[in-house]
This record gives sequence, C-alpha cells and structure tokens, in this order.
Amino acid sequence: MDALEKSDLDNEPEQTEKPKFEVHDLSSATWVMRKLRDFDDQDAEVKQVAKEQIEDIEKWQQKELDKNESSREYMQGLLSDYLHELRQSDKKAKISTPYGTVSTRKQREGVNWPNDKKLIQSLTDQGLTDFLKPNPKPDKEAIKKNFHFVGDHYISDNGVILDGPTIKPATEKTTFKFNSKGVML
Repeated sequence: MDALEKSDLDNEPEQTEKPKFEVHDLSSATWVMRKLRDFDDQDAEVKQVAKEQIEDIEKWQQKELDKNESSREYMQGLLSDYLHELRQSDKKAKISTPYGTVSTRKQREGVNWPNDKKLIQSLTDQGLTDFLKPNPKPDKEAIKKNFHFVGDHYISDNGVILDGPTIKPATEKTTFKFNSKGVML
C-alpha cells in the first residue's frame, strides 16, 4: 500500500457518529454560553502570551541588529578609508573583492526640508496653498518643480521667497555592492 492510499484510508469518515450535543433548555444554553466565554478567555490569554513573547523577540532582534549595525559601520569605515587612500593616486579607483565592490557615487545637489511647519506657514502667508496637500503637508515635488535657489533663498519664477528649505550640497557617497555567497557577478 502506497502513502496516498494510506492517507485516503486515514481520512475516511468514521462509520460511527457520536451523538451531537443539543441545546434543549436554559441549563444547556447556560453551559454553552459559559463554554463560549471560556473560549474568549483562552483566546485572550493566548494573545497576551504571544504578545509578551513577540515583544521579547523584537527586543532581542533589535539588540542584535544594533550590534550588527555598529560593526557594519566600523567595517564600512575601514573600507571607505582604504578607498580614500587609493583615490589619492587614482581618482577612479575602486575596491573589488570576490564578495563585492566598494566605489563612490556622486549625489546631486538637492533641497533640505528641515522644518515643515515653517514651510507650511510661509506657503500659507503668501497664498500659495496650491503647494499644500490636504492634511496640510507641503507638496515638495511640486515645490521643487516651481522653485530654485538663488544664493541661499528658495525663490519661484514670480519672485516669491520660501522660508525653510536650504541647499543640500552635492556629495559623494561610498557604495557597497555584495555578491551572493562570494560569487563574482
């Protein structure tokens, strides 16, 4: 007999049926209600125990991730320093290992949005509510399309100056690309 036949035999309904419980009076209805309440109590207890366990696991997870993050930052710092050293003699140098590469990528100049309240107030005071989302929140994409920096001021083509945004200078970012299981891509 193969496993499939055995499974079919195990799952066949039993020939003898147990008598079904029936609610036939106040006493049996009370018993059923008590059982339903007990199920709710058991559910609440299971949920509470699970919640406590989940909180403990999440605390452990965060501790481990934090530990890894500080080690990761240290190791990335070592590689960044070495890449900077290589760049002294070759401006386009990069580090390539069987486990990945380290290089740099230029990031464009952008806008810092340090204080949304100040920006919202500036937009409202100048009647530029079409740059506000309903909650109110600044529509930064629309603002970026219609404003530009002149010196340290963020100005529209109409000469309206916004308070809040500052210049985010172009930077060079070190990037780390990892190959899976040490296989070169």
